[in-house]
Amino acid sequence: MSLFSITRALLAAASCFVPGTEAAEYYVSTGGVNTNPGTLALPWRTIQKAADSVTAGDIVNIRAGTYSERVSISNKDGTLALPIVFQKYSGDAGAAVIDQTGQTPPNGLSALLSIQNSDHITLKYLEFANYKTFGTNTQQRAQLPVGIHITGDGNGIQIRDCKVHDIWQSSATLNNFDANGFGIAVYGSAAAPIDNLVIDGCEVFTLRTGASESIAINGNATNFRVTNNRVHDCNNIGIDFIGFEAANSDPALDQARNGVCSGNEVYRIDSKFNPAYGGNFTTGGGNTTRSAPGLYVDGGKDIVMERNHVYDCNFAVSVGSEMQGKLATGVVVRNNIFHHCHVGGIVIGGSDATNGGAANCAFSNNTLYDNDTVAAGGGQVMIQNFVTNTTITRNLIASTAGFAQLVLKDNVTGSIAAGAIDWNLYRINPGASIEFIWNGTAQSSFANWQSAAATSKDSHSTLITSSPGLANNAATSASPASDFALISSSPARDAGDSAAIPFTAAVGEKDFFGQSRVAGGRVDIGADEYHTAWQAWRDSYFARPDGGGDADAEDDPDIDGLVNLVEFSFGLNPVQPSAGQLPQPILSGGYFTYSFNQPGSVSGVTYGAEWSATLATGSWTNIPDTGTAQQHIFSISVGVGGRKFVRLKLTGP
Repeated sequence: MSLFSITRALLAAASCFVPGTEAAEYYVSTGGVNTNPGTLALPWRTIQKAADSVTAGDIVNIRAGTYSERVSISNKDGTLALPIVFQKYSGDAGAAVIDQTGQTPPNGLSALLSIQNSDHITLKYLEFANYKTFGTNTQQRAQLPVGIHITGDGNGIQIRDCKVHDIWQSSATLNNFDANGFGIAVYGSAAAPIDNLVIDGCEVFTLRTGASESIAINGNATNFRVTNNRVHDCNNIGIDFIGFEAANSDPALDQARNGVCSGNEVYRIDSKFNPAYGGNFTTGGGNTTRSAPGLYVDGGKDIVMERNHVYDCNFAVSVGSEMQGKLATGVVVRNNIFHHCHVGGIVIGGSDATNGGAANCAFSNNTLYDNDTVAAGGGQVMIQNFVTNTTITRNLIASTAGFAQLVLKDNVTGSIAAGAIDWNLYRINPGASIEFIWNGTAQSSFANWQSAAATSKDSHSTLITSSPGLANNAATSASPASDFALISSSPARDAGDSAAIPFTAAVGEKDFFGQSRVAGGRVDIGADEYHTAWQAWRDSYFARPDGGGDADAEDDPDIDGLVNLVEFSFGLNPVQPSAGQLPQPILSGGYFTYSFNQPGSVSGVTYGAEWSATLATGSWTNIPDTGTAQQHIFSISVGVGGRKFVRLKLTGP
């Protein structure tokens, strides 16, 4: 841009400034007074005062402490550039908690914080806790406590890095699912949607929600992102995307849709002791109805669920509809790790013929390991009622049970095309009995399953009794996701397609660990795509694990004189000049020495050094490495024999 152009741009920007429109920063403290101006020195006392006072661009800093109030934010609009932010004050060490300990909720739905018909509201680093029903069972069933409630319409609402816990529906005698509660409830009830909602980095835990959910998005909600949250130790569904429950009066709008559920960790979701299913909150009052999935699409539409880690729940994920004649559609479940769930892993369709189903869904590149831990018969993949046009491909499905139930379709409803179940890798223990079920007919061998009823199932798939090649083949319900990464010898490597039938990753699709979905020219089976250190390095900088573009070994994209292989070998950044960070030789005591530590992330590289008196081809002599496994030392005497030229030599992967 010329100087003239820059000057014009600055003048144009200056002409848009309107005095008095700057955003303000306010403060709330348990020691404040609502007649104060809301400054750091003279803060307000209640968050509600702040909510009533702010306008677009304002930031409310909430000092550490406990605020015994219920906050309502209604008809308040920030903008994309100037959101209204409520956040914990960063200068305080403690938590800022909205808490209703000992307070009886009113009849009907009430929330610790509600947002209604508002745009661009952001909540950050706040805690919402201890909202519990009280009184007789009849009184409690009339109360519906919620941590955070978003309703009406709204654009750009964000809930980031908040905690929601101990929201309890305490009635021990629930009837007909008539007593409920929520951690975070989003209900798009207006003609305009709740649009561009973000729930990210939150922890939601220790909830008693009756027949409701820990996090629910329902009704007219679209373009949402539920990402990187931890949801755990709740007595019903973890994260749910709902349609057809009349959350919106217009049936055409009554469906959560066009969203992403990614990077969440969901565990210990169990309805066993939930009174809505016959329990009484105690270990002695359990029941046989363990029906709570960690992730659930109940009538939602066009939702991508990827890179989630779900374990120790009743089910890992369920996609279907509870409303007769209605379907969950366009749901993609990919690159997730689902393990050690009580009753089953993946569940698709309606639980019986009075429910709805699922259509046009895809379940791909998931790792399922030892689900159905209580031997309830749910197996690893259960296809329930009214499932049509759905694919189940490239999943790593492993069981260590003596009786391994793998893919089960114990009904004749729906229609799944030939070849729609394929390229999977099944692993069982040596000597284990197996069961596949199709349209109610059981098969006890893999060969029979593949050929039965001419349905062309798993024609490119494999069943093995050897190691699946995981980082920890003895993983438990307490195992981290890293235990389910592939090792180099895994039979899942490069087994998910062929040259004749190649796989193409979706736009933006990554494996569970955020790596490119294809490395080595072929796609792997399961949630992890194995990358060598060299592939992982190229992928992290160029998203090209197999080279090409600027990612080839001899390329030098930052033009610093170091090709990619050299930058990789010494742990350097290939897109920032870094020649000065190479190991430097030392001349001391008559010896010329290179000494350096091998970067811990570099494997597959052989380090060496050579010397020559002439630089001529064939004149180079190896210099021994006298260092250790952690440190390389190449040293040569320079006091005898004239001049010597020394070079480091790298042999790449």
